[in-house]
Amino acid sequence: MSKEFLTFMRNRVSQPKLTFPSPTQSEWEAILSAASRAADHGNLTPWRYKVYEGEGRSKLGQIYWHHAVSEVDSMPLNKEEAFIKKAYRAPAVLLIYAHVQEHPKVPAIEQIMATSAAAQQVLLGLNALGYGAMWRSGPACFTQKTKELLSLGVNDQIVGLIYAGTAESTTTSTPDVTLEKHLEWVRD
Repeated sequence: MSKEFLTFMRNRVSQPKLTFPSPTQSEWEAILSAASRAADHGNLTPWRYKVYEGEGRSKLGQIYWHHAVSEVDSMPLNKEEAFIKKAYRAPAVLLIYAHVQEHPKVPAIEQIMATSAAAQQVLLGLNALGYGAMWRSGPACFTQKTKELLSLGVNDQIVGLIYAGTAESTTTSTPDVTLEKHLEWVRD
């Protein structure tokens, strides 16, 4: 095992402030192809991807707006543009979702977990090509209205939105995780 790769994994951090350029189509295809090697019980390949760029991001902005309106009865209509602009926090946004299939040995949760593993692979792939990324989700991602706005089916489950571009400033570290709280050895 390459120690350099472990260092690379350890140094990956979320980059909340992103600008142009973002991955090209061929770079996205390479990243998503590699991400599709995620662990996948039953080889169901449940992950699905949609890349939103340019004005296509306004479709994503609509999910923030519709969620805000559904949460606050008296939401002023003049706030719509501010909510839609949330989708423009990066030059490209990857919607990653699980297309859950009925399977006798692979429950839905495992298919969603496989898709989450693919999302983590995307983050590593973006980082490997020199891009910054931020995985976002939140309540707006998990509503029926959002699925309708994004043309997703009843068997589709959003895992997240990965905002991608070039980091405006480099975040170099996050606090180290103390493994004592997270790791237990069971040997007997």
